[in-house]
Amino acid sequence: MKKLILAVACAAVTGTSFAENLTTEQRIHVLESELQRLKQEISVQQSANIQLAQQQTQLNSELKSSAQKNINHLTENVDVYGILRLDGAVDFKDTTAARGRTSNQINKVPFDAISGERSDFTIAATRFGVDIKNLAGGEDVKAKLEADFWVDNGKGDGKLRIRHAYVSFDDWLLGQTWSLMSNMETMTESIDYTQFLGVSTSRLPQIRRDFNFNASNKLQLALEYASDRTSELPALTAKYIYKNQAILLMGQGFINEKRAEVNQQDIDKVSWGIGLGARYKFTPQQSVQANYYHVKGDQKFVSYTTQGSSSDGAAMGGDYSIDLNNNSLLMNEFDSLTFGYSHKLNDQWRGNIAASWMKFTDDNAYAKANITNNKQLTDHAINLIYTPRPYLDLGVEYHLGERESFEGKTADISRVNLSAQYKF
Repeated sequence: MKKLILAVACAAVTGTSFAENLTTEQRIHVLESELQRLKQEISVQQSANIQLAQQQTQLNSELKSSAQKNINHLTENVDVYGILRLDGAVDFKDTTAARGRTSNQINKVPFDAISGERSDFTIAATRFGVDIKNLAGGEDVKAKLEADFWVDNGKGDGKLRIRHAYVSFDDWLLGQTWSLMSNMETMTESIDYTQFLGVSTSRLPQIRRDFNFNASNKLQLALEYASDRTSELPALTAKYIYKNQAILLMGQGFINEKRAEVNQQDIDKVSWGIGLGARYKFTPQQSVQANYYHVKGDQKFVSYTTQGSSSDGAAMGGDYSIDLNNNSLLMNEFDSLTFGYSHKLNDQWRGNIAASWMKFTDDNAYAKANITNNKQLTDHAINLIYTPRPYLDLGVEYHLGERESFEGKTADISRVNLSAQYKF
């Protein structure tokens, strides 16, 4: 190293100082001065290199710490979940000819179907979702996105369906989620993916406001988009819930304007409905549930209210029909009642029993104008669910029911539903 420095120093002074008439002592003095200058420059460069290395080490440490914080924030505030699900059904009596029979279709089972066993299986009820909290640093700002493949009665053709997609903050919710006319809080567990007759699982786009008075009382109000068979105004919905350790009581209601275009003019009429729900737990292992609806002029909020024609496949309006002679809407009206009993036998076995009834008003103008439509639906079901491993459920359920039209035709339902699902 010293030789290199001396060589550099010599080269630096050879063309100048050494070209002059200098004594040997003067020349040595010049070389020593150049040597000291070069040493100082090298020392400064070495110090700069050390400082740069220290800064790089600190930067790498900060980046690693920031990345770790981001990962921790992601794992703490983002929850990915889902259900891998296989559904099946075997019909022993009347059934639809088209696929999609894994769910109950009691409201449109054809009266003239050829009796005979048919089966169907699908994985379309498989779902996945993401729950996000602390959005933009706000502790009360949350979001949810959930989808499944249940399109066209679960025929399993791979199409994606959005179930939930919303943001909530400060007791407000914007997006799509459970309608306030749904009764998820008081429904009885079913193997059938579409749930029991008289249950509402509607998910609608909405703007919702929650009023949490205390731990036992809550009021919710919303504007919900019900369907394209309504006016330009969304439906106004409301739900009130009271709950304590043993009992849950619920009251619901909606009002909406129906609209149809006849002879290039709009015809409007108001639809409305109320709902009542209750659940009582005798013990942590046993409970009873009940739900009641009275609805006029709507087929969106409560399941199985769309009307099936007497021939297989077609669907008719369960909310209203049009009287072309008088340019008016004839509103359908119904009452539904569902009772259920649930019993958890142990950590691996549980079961449910349910009885459901839906009665359509048969003395109004709608009934007289649509004699092939449903007058009454009844369904009785019992199921058993086995959990051999955590998050894994295997279920079997038997249904016995009947569809009756205004003109007196009947169709019988006798079917077994099967399901296997893994939750993650």
